Amino acid sequence: MIINRRRRRIALLSAVTLLAVAALTACRAGHTPAAAASAAGPAAPSPGEVTPSWPRPSAGAPLFEFQTWVREEVRAAMKVQTEGLLTGDFTKFAIGAPPGDKALRAELRRRFRTLRALHVTRFDQRVDGQPRALPKAGTWQVVHVVDHCFVETDCGTDETVFDSVWAQAPEGLRLVGFRQNDGRSHCFTCESVDSRSYNRPWETTELIAQVGARTLVAVPPRYRNRLADLSRRAEKAAAVADRYRIGAGEVDRYRVFVADDAAWRRWYHHRPGAWVAGMAVATGEHRIEVELHASELTADFTDELLTHELAHVATLRNDTHDSQKALWFLIEGMAEYVQQQRPGAGDYPDRDALDHLPHRRTLRSVSVDPPADDADDRDAAGRYAVGYYAVTFLFGRYGKERTLRFFQDVVQKGIGLDGPSRSVFGKPWATVDKECAAYVRGL
Repeated sequence: MIINRRRRRIALLSAVTLLAVAALTACRAGHTPAAAASAAGPAAPSPGEVTPSWPRPSAGAPLFEFQTWVREEVRAAMKVQTEGLLTGDFTKFAIGAPPGDKALRAELRRRFRTLRALHVTRFDQRVDGQPRALPKAGTWQVVHVVDHCFVETDCGTDETVFDSVWAQAPEGLRLVGFRQNDGRSHCFTCESVDSRSYNRPWETTELIAQVGARTLVAVPPRYRNRLADLSRRAEKAAAVADRYRIGAGEVDRYRVFVADDAAWRRWYHHRPGAWVAGMAVATGEHRIEVELHASELTADFTDELLTHELAHVATLRNDTHDSQKALWFLIEGMAEYVQQQRPGAGDYPDRDALDHLPHRRTLRSVSVDPPADDADDRDAAGRYAVGYYAVTFLFGRYGKERTLRFFQDVVQKGIGLDGPSRSVFGKPWATVDKECAAYVRGL
């Protein structure tokens, strides 16, 4: 999984109007959201029973017989859950949940509402591997792998992995709760190597969404009055990002989720640096989602931030791109360049930050390291500025078509800097790098 981060601006921003995401309960370290949920709302009456699909082993039967029984019972429950979700039937979606477990049913209702609000069109669940017996007698951990789509009925691979806990009861198997996949065993059916290493927003937070021609934007319900404006801005950013699309086919839909401080620490990899305002996170092959920090959605920064992050989606496109440190300047420089192509962008806001970058006057290569997690805003902005001006030089000297082809060969295909430089620009990268560095020094 690659996180592509966007820095906060150095300039003092105008008064902040937050698009806060509802505070989350911790899920990173084996926490069970269902067990801790306290969302209000009546639970639909349901017996919560899974129709038996496999003979229950007798007491003292071998472990593999119990594993087979649990696996088949959960598979049967998954089928009913998915049918309920896609048809809007909460009673079916809550199959297996005891009617008296109010916390679990509240969590299920939150997931149900959020997935429906995100216009879920596909939710194909499967059990990965064998259920694992937990220390408490009669309880089992099951790994769920879910291929899902929002809005479109076919979105390629968009995969989520999480664990569920089930308990044996006299009447059958009962759902106990959910938690983040612990990664303790190999995922046999996962298509994306990192899809199980994080929480997706809908796993922990109630959201509402607005669908545009090119975007899906999600915010918490109490901020619904800001949703239309953010959706409109996202559509404008998508129109710019689409002009710099790299790779086969178009981005099917740009998906944007907003996080407050609590969500920022829990969604995805939840380890952003202090200077980070947004992230583009690869969630599967050709699938990238955008997360924005609520405190950065100000009147004078939202458009810039949206365009930058959507540019990552348009230019990276997959979870196998080469993101080694030596290419950070190119990945971020491209997003910075695209953000400056939006209508009314004005002058690049971080030009002055170059003056505070160590060794800028003796810069011999634009392959600067990314900012440290504890870097201050000015240092981070200076490094982004080097990337921006390097890519600006490439567009100016070699044109859009060749620069995008160079980026694709280097970043998406991962074949290094020198070969693509020779084939696209007609000279070794060492020479082009010196040209870029001289341009930055001369600013």
